[in-house]
Amino acid sequence: MRTSTNTSSFIALAPIPIFIIDPYSLKLEYANARFLDLVNGSLQEIEGLIINDILGQDLSLAISAFFLQLENASNNTSIPVQIPDIESNITPFSSYSYFASTFEEAHGTKLKIAVWLIAKTKVTTEPDISITSDQTLVKQESGKEVLSDMKPTEKRPNIEYVQAVGESQQIETDNLLISNGDIKKSESAEAQQALSETWIELETSREWFKNMVHSSPVAMLITKGEDMVFDVINNAMLNLIGRDSSVLGKPWFEAIPELVGQPVVDELFYAYRTGLAHHLPGVGISLIKNGESTLGYYDLTYTPLKENGKVIGLMQTATDITEYVTSKDKLQKAYEQIRLSKEAAQLGTFDMDMVTGRLQWDDRCRLLFGISHSDEVDFERDFLNNLHPEDVERINSILTHVFDKQASNGIYDVKYRTIGYEDKRLRWIRAKGQVYFDANDKPLRFIGSVLDITEQKEDEQRKNDFIGMASHELKTPLTSINGYLQLLQYHARLQSENRMLSTIDKSLNQVKRMTRMIDGFLNVSRLESGKIAIDKQQFEITNLLKEVCEETMTLTKGHRVNLHLNNEIMVNADQNKLSQVLQNLIGNAIKYSDLGSEVNIKYAIDNDHIIISIIDKGIGIKPEHQQKLFDRYYRVENDSTIAGFGIGLYLCAEIVTRHHGKIWVESEFGKGSTFSFSIPLSTSS
Repeated sequence: MRTSTNTSSFIALAPIPIFIIDPYSLKLEYANARFLDLVNGSLQEIEGLIINDILGQDLSLAISAFFLQLENASNNTSIPVQIPDIESNITPFSSYSYFASTFEEAHGTKLKIAVWLIAKTKVTTEPDISITSDQTLVKQESGKEVLSDMKPTEKRPNIEYVQAVGESQQIETDNLLISNGDIKKSESAEAQQALSETWIELETSREWFKNMVHSSPVAMLITKGEDMVFDVINNAMLNLIGRDSSVLGKPWFEAIPELVGQPVVDELFYAYRTGLAHHLPGVGISLIKNGESTLGYYDLTYTPLKENGKVIGLMQTATDITEYVTSKDKLQKAYEQIRLSKEAAQLGTFDMDMVTGRLQWDDRCRLLFGISHSDEVDFERDFLNNLHPEDVERINSILTHVFDKQASNGIYDVKYRTIGYEDKRLRWIRAKGQVYFDANDKPLRFIGSVLDITEQKEDEQRKNDFIGMASHELKTPLTSINGYLQLLQYHARLQSENRMLSTIDKSLNQVKRMTRMIDGFLNVSRLESGKIAIDKQQFEITNLLKEVCEETMTLTKGHRVNLHLNNEIMVNADQNKLSQVLQNLIGNAIKYSDLGSEVNIKYAIDNDHIIISIIDKGIGIKPEHQQKLFDRYYRVENDSTIAGFGIGLYLCAEIVTRHHGKIWVESEFGKGSTFSFSIPLSTSS
């Protein structure tokens, strides 16, 4: 069946209703938009109907013979001829007269019949006809008067229309001639007048086409001849090339001289000389805009315009895709930088669809888990089963925490060990990632990267082993020094040597400080070696607070430590480890405060946790340092005279974390700090 893609656009765009039928079967094969509007239906609904069904009357055999005669006429013409004896008695067809013209689907193919619907018009009884001195009225057999000097053939103005052939559109120009011999006389003068008005209406096609170009939001240009003279151009194209309407009537090399030497010119002439529609995606063109040369990228289409099969011009369209191309280029460069950085850093990547459970690993990630196959990765088989047995429970707990948006905001940063599935090699891995959630906070996607930190961990292990060994060896002479000092203290008391007692007491306090420092190094070493354990028991924490405060005051003079006690509180924790946390925090508060200042210790209950806060009025901490305070060996260099190795707060954070608690700081530089930590109560797991 015919479709609008292979039907003459002249008929398709005609301002009157037209449909096409087969002259033998009288079945409708195509109808233009005006006709479809008339019947208030679609082409699919009426395609295949015979003309009887359309017009609501039975056609005589003579009508069928008329169509066949028209189809087989030796002087085929596209000029409509009135169809005799067709008068529809149903609305809206009763208000039209009907004409027929031949229509050739393609050169040398069987002709079709185009049926034209011409609206009936009323003829005035006393027409106003102006006659010049050399004109006379002549009576015809019909009784109508015509001008005696009227030429037998009247030339109509040019009409341009679009004919669709394949995928390329061609604009052809025909000098339409209406001859008295070509048009069969009708007994109805009204029909003749209607036909004349129809042709006047069709003569507006070229103007309609111009209006279409000007109103199009797509940049469009019509050029004439091989010099490609600018004939019709819309504002969108003028803006795109940075010109005004003065380019009309100029050939391309005058209108846009900067195109000379650019490859796009060859494409223009290719389309013109071959007569083939031509599409060019993403062409780079340099144009002069506002006095500056600007490189842009455009999607171009060249459609040849033909007259009698000869190319007479081009219809050109352009779409500016510069922003898309440059963005794509920037994105490609960014991807390349990421790729190179990833390779340089030896990063592996993972991507998990939380809805389907599908997991994707790149080659580097597979290597770190000792996998050489390229099959689809399974979370339990390839990830969990290849973790070090001592890390499985911890990683599962961390993942549960990460998949809870309220608890973690989807942030994943963890270190663990893997044992290669195939090579059985132990590796230390650091994984960082992000979980993305839907509107209901359900996890959708989990992506991130993994880094082999085995060498770093081995270096740290060697360092920790050295620190542990050195610290252990240092404790031996300290123990002896402490014993000798206690012996001296005993004899000094017997002899009432008060001055000596004071010196011995200060020496013992320094030994205790040194012992705590060495114990801190030992604990860090044990933490990082996984050899330190948290021994949780239920105990009353206010007693621990009292003991730590009293012990601190014996070592420190010149500060007031205020302990604000309320009810007794039971916790489930390691008492010795919490004692170290409190000693570090209270000791720091005193260390970084002026003599005579206060240190306050408070606690409160928040749901199933106890929050303990140590408040000082010391030097305070700048915002840029607050997030790093709990990193290992990090020290704020506010006062170089204050001793320390930067392990106290790191040790506190590790102990609190292993109690499933949190630690944080609030501080204003120059006014003091508040260090707080929370741990579960005895009823918490």
